[in-house]
Amino acid sequence: MDVRSGSGALLADRVALITGGGGAIGAASAELLAAHGAAVVVVDLVEERVDRVVDAVEEAGGRALGIVADLTLSGTIEDAVAHTEKTFGPVDVLVNAVGEHYAMAGPFEDSDEAGWDALYRVNLLPVMRSCHAVVAGMKERGWGRVVNFSSVEGIRAMPEGAPYTAFKAAIDGFTKSLAVEVAGAGVRVNAIAVDKTRAHQTNFYELGEEYDRHVGVWIPAGRYAEGVDVAKVVLFLSSELSDWVVGETIAADGGTLRAGGWYRTPAKWTNSPLLVQWFEDDPSINADRPRQVQ
Repeated sequence: MDVRSGSGALLADRVALITGGGGAIGAASAELLAAHGAAVVVVDLVEERVDRVVDAVEEAGGRALGIVADLTLSGTIEDAVAHTEKTFGPVDVLVNAVGEHYAMAGPFEDSDEAGWDALYRVNLLPVMRSCHAVVAGMKERGWGRVVNFSSVEGIRAMPEGAPYTAFKAAIDGFTKSLAVEVAGAGVRVNAIAVDKTRAHQTNFYELGEEYDRHVGVWIPAGRYAEGVDVAKVVLFLSSELSDWVVGETIAADGGTLRAGGWYRTPAKWTNSPLLVQWFEDDPSINADRPRQVQ
């Protein structure tokens, strides 16, 4: 395909494996990559979400395979890759969208090794395992794309979230080094750092109408992102359009990383400040607000 023509599918005849493919961003990515010709494999822990994504892809005329698996367990990603190869062929595109914060925010001194290990096993370890399972084949075939998901919190800071941000930052570091290592073989490895996107982990930012007027203050782009907004970046990094992009982390955040910071309210640290909080002497007032904006 000649991408300069501006027409045609960007991923015709490619095979894309998407971990965390049942989430809002993973699902949107699966649907968009399939719309551009890829056969997509959706791997996720929640069967209902997997089925929903597969149905959506197939109803739109695409090819999809669903795999329900816990990627924190040893051997699951290797099984998923083997199933993919048997059904569609070798993996050309790997999208590592799996990840979770497990609601473990809190003072570092109150955390423990069990919590650190849980965060490691759901955030960093699956990324390394997935890459390990497919990169050799990509190198042999002379073409491949890996898109890892980190977070803006791994780039700036997250008070009371040090273990989580440590693993997200590690994904960026891993991405850079692996990218340089395999670039000469035609494989491109990059990452996306997300913020302010409607997803399961953020309860889709259902905070109530009284908070709608603050969105423009929190987000320079003026709105929350939907999964498809991030999926467009996934498509770019998964295609030949990204031939000259090696080891980068692209912030898909509506501008929050460049414009914003963290603020301490009477109840917690937040990156979604409400100015009225700064004038309240009674912290208990925040108890009636949604946790995300306390």
